[in-house]
Parts: sequence; structure tokens; C-alpha cells
Amino acid sequence: MLPMLAAAQQPAAQASPFKDRAEYDAFQAITAASQSDPAKTIELAEKYMTTYPQSKVAENVLTMELQAYQKQNPPNVAKIDETANKLLQANPKQIYALYVLSSLFPQTFNNSDPAAEQKTTAAIEHAKAGLEAVAALQKPPAVSDEDWKKQADQLNAAFHQTLGFASLQKKDYGPASDELKKSVELNPNDAAGFYRLGLAYLSAKPDTKYEQGIWALAHATAITGPTALPADAQAQVKDYMTKVYESRHGSNEGLDQITSQAGSAPFPPADFHIKTAEEAAPAEPEPAPQPVQPQRELTVKPEELSDWAAIQKFLQMGGQKSEDAWEILKGQPLPLPGKVVGATPAARPKVIQLAVSPDLQSQEGKYDVEVTLTAPYAKAIAKGQIIEVEGVADSYRAKPFLIKLADGKVTK
Repeated sequence: MLPMLAAAQQPAAQASPFKDRAEYDAFQAITAASQSDPAKTIELAEKYMTTYPQSKVAENVLTMELQAYQKQNPPNVAKIDETANKLLQANPKQIYALYVLSSLFPQTFNNSDPAAEQKTTAAIEHAKAGLEAVAALQKPPAVSDEDWKKQADQLNAAFHQTLGFASLQKKDYGPASDELKKSVELNPNDAAGFYRLGLAYLSAKPDTKYEQGIWALAHATAITGPTALPADAQAQVKDYMTKVYESRHGSNEGLDQITSQAGSAPFPPADFHIKTAEEAAPAEPEPAPQPVQPQRELTVKPEELSDWAAIQKFLQMGGQKSEDAWEILKGQPLPLPGKVVGATPAARPKVIQLAVSPDLQSQEGKYDVEVTLTAPYAKAIAKGQIIEVEGVADSYRAKPFLIKLADGKVTK
């Protein structure tokens, strides 16, 4: 039992709580046995509680019985749980019982137990009551500030661990990681606590905290001594950590260095980052520069395409001259006047056919330009009307001759 609890729970000076000498002697016998004989303590405590069920020192007797059960090797977990609950019946704020039950819950919980949900609810209540009880404790003069804080941290770590573990079972990963982080901050040598913290970080989806999760698992495997993970559990944690790391990083390269770093620090530095497989992949080599082709001199000069007749002549010529003429014209704005041959749709036309060549303007239904407007024209355009358009040369057909303009507009 923690010294601070023993000091805090000493009964105040008062008149004798015993109804007679026989009860007093029975209590003293339990006290004497508690120093060295757990089995005798349990026997005497059970007999005492049967004989004096309304005893004013029942809390003290049950406390000694609980301690005796804990000293047995191996400890009788069922009786520890039972006795701690009896203590809570005697005093619902009995902090030692709350501490024992909170510490016991993560070690004994079985998710397949039909009473799992009920036990989880009870554990949460015990842990919350324990945190309140610690906050309410008054430091006895005989206990130093340093020892008082150390022991309070130990108690609070257990209560936060229970709350975090309970949230983990309920798949409430955010609250679980918050409580488990508080626990390991108070008890940085708790390997099981760091394992559970890593599990909470890595299980939260889509808000997975890979860096914090991997570091917590690595620190859990690095802890040695009485609070270390058992060998088989440690192997399972390492295997799980490696799989998660490889799934993100693409290989296990660098994991040994992280494990070494985490062994000397419970939490990662602020800039700690595990590269994704994409980030870790070697950079693509820069493409070799393409040799610069010497600029070929065109067989047609821009000034030769000065009017519609010249444009039509060169584009219908075929061969290199047609190719060079189109290279000059393609993508360039062409302002053209012409006679409207057709406009669709009728009310707000978007596509207009024009006869630009004078020869075509006298022929019914013949046109040599088709312009697609950027936006529908605001009003109908009458067939036979002379208008001016401007558009970007987009494509052409040599015979029968036709140039298509895009991004057009009616300018007049």
C-alpha cells in the first residue's frame, strides 16, 4: 500500500471503536498477522467480518485483507477484486480500493466476457472517482512534497490508464489517446501504457497519427526491468510495429534508428516525420535535354498571306507550301467580312457559316468559313446579311475549301 494512502487513511483519534475486549483482541490479531502471514491475515479477517459485520473498523480490516491477497503468490485475482469491492461498499471513496480495481481492470479485461460492457462502465466510474479522491487528499506533515507528488502521480497514472484502456475497448480512439498520454506522462516507464497509446494513435482513422504511434510502440519495446512487456508480448508489438511502418514507408529501412532514439525519450521531437513510400522513393532522374533542332526556314512568308484569295491559294496548293501556310495561320486571329449563309440556333446563334469569297457569295448555300462563337449571339442573324467576324484559325479543309474559326465573335 502506498505510504501516502496509509497516512491519509489513519482514523482520527476517537473513543474506542470496539464494542468489547474480544473484538479489540481479534482486530489486534489481524494487525499482527498482517506483518508477515498473508494466509493467517485472510483467515482472521474473514472470521472477524463474519463475527462483527457492523464493525466500525471494517474498512481497516478489509484493507488488511486486501493487502494480504495481493501478497500471495500467485495472487488470487478473483478474491482481490471481491475484497476491493467490499471495501467500496464500506466506503465508496476508499482510494486504495479504487486504485486496486483500476490497476486490475486492464490486466484482467476480456472482451468476450458477457459482462464486458458492465465491467467497463464500472471501471470508468472507479477511475473517475479515484482521480477525484486523489485531488481531495490532504498531504500529512510526515510526507515530503516530493514523495507526495511521486505517489499522487502513480495513483493518477493508474486511473488515467484505466480510462484510456476503457476508451480503447470502445474504439473511442481520440479519448483513449488523450487519457493514455496523461498516464504515461505520469509514469514514463509503463511499457504496457506506451503500447496501448501507440495502438490508439494508429487505430484512429482517418486521423491516424503514424509518427506518434510508431514512436510509442518503439518506446514500449525499449523499456526494461519490472515494467517491461513480457518477451512474447514484446515480440508481437515489434512485429505489429514493423508491419505498420513498412505499410507507410515502403520498407523497414530506418526503423532500427527510430527504435534506438525512442529508447531514450518517451515522446518524439516536434519535427519527427516518417516518410511515406512516395517520399522515400528515389527522385526520378531529370530527362536528358532534347537537342535543339535548327529552325527551318518556311517556304511561305506571312506577308504573302495578305488577303483571303492568297490564303485560299496557298492552303489548296498542297505539299510543303500548304503546311507552312497553315503553320503561320493556325491559332492566329482572323478578322473576316462575309455574307451569312446560315446561323444556328436561329434565336441565339452560336455557329455561323459565311461566304467570304466573292465567287461564293453569289452561289446559294455555299460558304468557306464556319465560326463558332465564344458565347451565343444576343439576337437572330438574318441569312444574306453582311457581317464581320473574328476568330482563331482552328482547322481547315482544302477541297471544298473551308476554314473553321474558334473563340469567335461578331465585330460588326
